[in-house]
This record gives sequence, C-alpha cells and structure tokens, in this order.
Amino acid sequence: MSPIKLRTGLLKVDEAFNGGLHEGEVTLLFGEAGSGKTALALQLALRGCLEGLKVLYAYTDGFFPYPRIEALAKEISASLNSLSSKFHVNHLTKLDDLVGLVRAVELGCLDHDLLIFDTFTSLYKSLDIRSRRDLVLHNKKLNQLTAILKNHVIKTKKRVVLTSRLRFLLTSEELIDEPIASNILTYWSDNIVSIHKLDVPLQRKIMLLKIHGYESNIEVVAHIVNGFLREVD
Repeated sequence: MSPIKLRTGLLKVDEAFNGGLHEGEVTLLFGEAGSGKTALALQLALRGCLEGLKVLYAYTDGFFPYPRIEALAKEISASLNSLSSKFHVNHLTKLDDLVGLVRAVELGCLDHDLLIFDTFTSLYKSLDIRSRRDLVLHNKKLNQLTAILKNHVIKTKKRVVLTSRLRFLLTSEELIDEPIASNILTYWSDNIVSIHKLDVPLQRKIMLLKIHGYESNIEVVAHIVNGFLREVD
C-alpha cells in the first residue's frame, strides 16, 4: 500500500506538495489573526480522518470550534459522528500542558497519525519575559519541544502540523512580519505555508515558502467560503 499523502483540498497547493503533506514531516502554517490558519488546519484534520488517520488536535485558544469542523464535514458530505473515533481534541491552557503533551509524544504514549498544534506558540508568547536571559531560556525550551516533534515524525513516519501567529518587526528599511520564534520553527519545519489577508474581503494569499525541505516561492490565491479555503480560479 502506498503511503497516504495528506491533501489540503487546494488543488494547486496539493500539486505543489506532490499530492499533499508526506509522512515524516513537520508543517508550519503561519499568518496574522483571522488569516485562515485554523481553517486550513481544520481542513487537514478532517481530510486526515477521511483517509483513516487518527488525528489529535491540540487547541490553545479557548474552547475548540466544534461548529466549524461540523460545518466543514457537511460541506464534503461527511458525518463528523462517523469520524469521531478518529478525531480527538486536547485543550491546552498553560505552557505545562503543551510540555506534557509533547513529552507524551516523545515517550510513545500516543498512537495518533496526525498531531495538530493550534496555535503552537500562543502559550509560549503569553509568558512574562523580563530579561534577555528569560528569552534565551524560553527559546531553548521551545527549541527542545520542536526538536522532539521533529524526531518523532522521523522515527514514526507520522505528521505534525504547527500553526503560529505573526510578529511584526520594524527594520531600518521596512516593516516585515514573521512567525513567532521564526528561527526555531522554520529550522525544524519541512513545509512552511504563509497565509496573508488581501484587500478583497475573504481573499487570502497562500505562499509556499518551503516544500519537503526545499525553499519555494509558489503563491496561490484563495478565498474563505463556508469556513473552507477555496482556490480562486
């Protein structure tokens, strides 16, 4: 049996990924608040379940949006109840929860095929950092956690998806944006997908910055329809 390639549902994106996200990869989705990171993460979760994968969705932004994934399931004529044995949600409210879950992954306590952390950096971002030493220590911890996840997918041939918000940096020349702890997340990620809002309401620019470990500059325009990211013809 050939390995399952996890599709996003966006034709041009999946073509660029040679069929979808592959086994043994860490994928980073980043963008500003409301850009569509969670929409794409939910699409991956739902399609993973439909492919028979066991999905664990670690959610850090309050209560998981069950109505959204139920609406997504209806869009493709799938029943969320029929997929319930494949789909599990873990609510994370503090950094210790995140650390504990990643340690459980490291110890082999979980048997899920796809792990989604949405968002991976929000609990880290909320820490009270008062000095450069604090920043160094927290970056070291985040690096350790991400390295554990990367080692996990390599050993088990499973998949991990991380979402991250943007931070904005003012350089001497221009305002740039990048994911929180970008050096750490981009280093360990095999695939990097950036999602940006456009001037047209509900339209998004999806930029594939890294594909299966190689730099890329592919861009796709999509719009949000009924909670789904759909490509613009």
